[in-house]
Amino acid sequence: MNTISADDAREIANEYLLRLELEVGESLQLVEKETLEKPFGWVFFYNSKDYLETGGFKYMLAGNAPFIVDKNNGCVHLTGTAKPIEGYISDFERQYTK
Repeated sequence: MNTISADDAREIANEYLLRLELEVGESLQLVEKETLEKPFGWVFFYNSKDYLETGGFKYMLAGNAPFIVDKNNGCVHLTGTAKPIEGYISDFERQYTK
């Protein structure tokens, strides 16, 4: 099985954000410095482009949960905001290794 590269994962993440922009009505951007590489793939964080460019809290998104791009198939898996991201990562790792 061929795994996807970090560049492929970033492209998938940006395509996901383009679709999400239609729902939220905001320009969105990955927070590259927060991306986590894990054995199963990558965890991507994002916020509004306006917030990332200006730092203005009025542009900051709420409820923008990070998402995972699976290295084996490029699928996007949503996390949540009810607990710290580490909990979602642990949950995904447990499912991933089954």
